Amino acid sequence: MNNLCIVIRRAPYGSVSAAEAVRHVIGAVHAGLSVHTVLVDDGVYLVRQDQDPGNTGWTSLSDALRQALGPGATGSSAPVRAYVHRPSAETRGLDHLDLVPTVELIDDMQLEAVLTSSDALLIF
Repeated sequence: MNNLCIVIRRAPYGSVSAAEAVRHVIGAVHAGLSVHTVLVDDGVYLVRQDQDPGNTGWTSLSDALRQALGPGATGSSAPVRAYVHRPSAETRGLDHLDLVPTVELIDDMQLEAVLTSSDALLIF
């Protein structure tokens, strides 16, 4: 297995699901895997720019994921890509200007291609 897809469906705050997903992204890259992170449903909020969780005790997951994106960002040459399901973002009133610049908006067909081209899939 060389290509892992991590799907994040849950909002970044209120449960540990999204935080665990980001932790798995970073760990998989350090293990030398190619990682595609797909944000759907409320998971799209994870890559909203300028998140400020305030005094909630939560870490800004958009910052953590942004640091993991890009070649060499985590000390590995394995690629890390992040995709945002455009229909999920639009339903929640978000567009590309609201999102961190390192993500790519994809439609349903592109989502299917990413999911089916992966060797393994983790859903959070």
